[in-house]
Amino acid sequence: MRVLSDLDAACQILWPRVSMIALSRQYNTPKDVFVSCIFAPSRFSRSAAVAVVALSTFATAQLPLRSVSAQDKQPISAGETVAAPAVTDPVVVVTVGSVNQMTQDLNYLTGALGQPQVGGMFAMMAGTFTQGIDTSQPVGVLVPLVDGAPEPIALIPTADVKTVLKRLEDKTGPADELDDGTLVVAVGANTIFIRQVGNWAVLARNRRVLDQAPADPSSVIAQMGADYDLAVRLDMQQIPNSVREALVAQIRQGFDQAMSQQQGEDAESTRQYAQQSMDQLEQMISQTDDVMFGIDIDSAGKRIVLDGSFTALPGTKLAAMYADQKPIPSAFSMVVRDDAAGYFHFASSISPQAVEDASAGVDSMLKMVGQAFQKSDKLDETEAKNATEVVNRIAELVLATYQDGKVDAGAVLLTDAGSMKFVMGGYVADGAEAAAILQDIASKAEGHSDAPRFEFDRETYNGVKMHLIAADVPEKDDEVRKIFGDTVRVHIGTADKAVYVALGDQSVPLMKELIDSAATPSASAATELARFEINLMPILQYTQSVEANDGISSMIDALSRADDPGTLRAVSEPIDNGQSTRVVLRDGLLRAIGGAIRQAQAQQMQQQNSGQF
Repeated sequence: MRVLSDLDAACQILWPRVSMIALSRQYNTPKDVFVSCIFAPSRFSRSAAVAVVALSTFATAQLPLRSVSAQDKQPISAGETVAAPAVTDPVVVVTVGSVNQMTQDLNYLTGALGQPQVGGMFAMMAGTFTQGIDTSQPVGVLVPLVDGAPEPIALIPTADVKTVLKRLEDKTGPADELDDGTLVVAVGANTIFIRQVGNWAVLARNRRVLDQAPADPSSVIAQMGADYDLAVRLDMQQIPNSVREALVAQIRQGFDQAMSQQQGEDAESTRQYAQQSMDQLEQMISQTDDVMFGIDIDSAGKRIVLDGSFTALPGTKLAAMYADQKPIPSAFSMVVRDDAAGYFHFASSISPQAVEDASAGVDSMLKMVGQAFQKSDKLDETEAKNATEVVNRIAELVLATYQDGKVDAGAVLLTDAGSMKFVMGGYVADGAEAAAILQDIASKAEGHSDAPRFEFDRETYNGVKMHLIAADVPEKDDEVRKIFGDTVRVHIGTADKAVYVALGDQSVPLMKELIDSAATPSASAATELARFEINLMPILQYTQSVEANDGISSMIDALSRADDPGTLRAVSEPIDNGQSTRVVLRDGLLRAIGGAIRQAQAQQMQQQNSGQF
C-alpha cells in the first residue's frame, strides 16, 4: 500500500504548485488542473462557459456607462439633426418566463421540496406587483452595444404602461410625458425612459436607445421565454475585439505576476504550462461564437431541465476541433442500463489539434511532477524516483491512446439492499503496457509491510488477462469494512486494446459481461458524446442496509411516492461547430431532497425545544 500512498502524497505535493495557474484552466481547485492536463482534449467543453462569463463580466465593467443628460429628457425639435448611434445586435439576451409559467413551476418545485409555503408567497407577491402586466408573456432584457457601451433594453408585456406606472407612483413619483409620448420616471438616482410599442413597454436609461427596440418584442424573446423560466444567450462576436484583447491582457498580467513568484527548478516548467493554458484561453475568447444557458422548472413533466450550448466561430481552429469531435460506435455501451444505480459512458473521436495540445500540456506537467517529487519531504529519493516513473508511464499511455483519435469508456454501478457491484472499462492503445505498469507498481511496493498483494495472470477470459489487487482494511476504518469486509479486492483485466476494473469479487461476473459485450461495438448511442446518470433509490437502499440513518429513511420514504427512482441525468451531443449538454433532475430526486430538508428541520426544531427546558 506504501507505493500507492506515496503517489497520493505526490499529488498533494503538486496541488500547491499548480494553484497559481489554476485560473488558466478555469477549474475550482488545483487538483482539477492536474487531472485536466491528462484529459486535455475535452478542455474546451469544460471551460467554455467560465471563459464566456469572465469575458461578459469584464466587458460590462470596462465599457464606459453612458450618463443620462438633460438633453435626453427634452423633446427633439422639428428639423433638429441627431447623430444616429452605432448599435450592435444584442450581445446578451435574457428572458424570464411569464408570471403564469413561473407561478405554476415554482408551486410544483416548492411542493416537491416539501416547502409549498414558499410557492404561495411568490404567487401572492406576483398578484400584487403585476397588475396591468400580461401574465401570459415573458419578460426580456436585450443588451446591445451603443457607441461601444452596453445599453440594456427591458421588454415588459403590457398594453397600457401608463396604468402600470400609475400604480407605482408611491415608489417612483408621477411619470413625465415628453412631446413624442416617451414617458420618464425616476428610480432612485436613475432616470428611465419608457415607450409603448404595441402590447409591450420598452424601457431604457438612454432615450435614443428606445429606437433600437424590436418592433415586435415577442419575436425576439417569446421562444426562449416559453422554453425556459430563465435563459441567457451571449453573442461573443458582438463584443469588440478591443474588449476581448483587454481581457486577455489583464489575465496575462495576472499570470506574469504569479510566475514572477515562482522560484527554483520548477519555475520554467510552470511557466510553460501557464503559457499553453493562456493560449488555449485566448483561443476560446477570440473564437467563441454563441453561448446559451437555460433552466426550466417543468411542472408538467415533473422535472428540472438545465440546457447549455456552445458554438465556435465557423472557419476557426476551435470550430474544426468540434467538427472532429463526433460520436463513435462503443465497445462499452453495455454500461447504459435501466437497472443501474449509476453509470457513465463516453465515446467520441478526438481531433488531431486536441491531441497536439494535450501532448504539449502533459509534457509540461510531467516536468512539474518530477521536480515536485524530488523536492518533497514526504518521499525519499527512491520513492520520488519510483513515483515519477509510474506517473510518466501512465501519462505516456494516455497520450498514446489519444493519438489513436478516440476516447471510449464506460462505468456502471449496481446496488440493492446488501449488495454493490461496480465495473468500468476503457479503450487503451496498448493493454500490455497497462499490465506492465501494474507489474511495475507491484515490484516497487514489494517489501513494504502495508503493501497490497498482487496476483497476475490468474486466468484468461475471452482474451482478457485477469489480475487481482488485495489490500487489508485497517480496523479503524469501520465504515469501509462494513462495505468491503476485512479486505478490499480489486480485479483488473487487460486486453490488447482495453482495460477493465471490477470492485470486489461480486463484481467479476458483471465485468465478464462487459468484456463479452465489447466484442461487438454498439452504435446505439451514435448521437451522444457522453451520458451520465445516477438513480438515488437503489443507492439509498444499499446505504441504509449498511448503516441505518433517519435522514436516509426520510429520503427513501419521500422517494417511494415518486414515479422515478430519483434520477439525475446529463447528456452531451455535438451540434454544428459546437456542443450541447442537457441535465435533467427528475421528480423523485427533488422529493428525496425535500425529505432530507424536512428531516433536518424536524431535528432543528427538536433541538430548539430541548433547549427550552
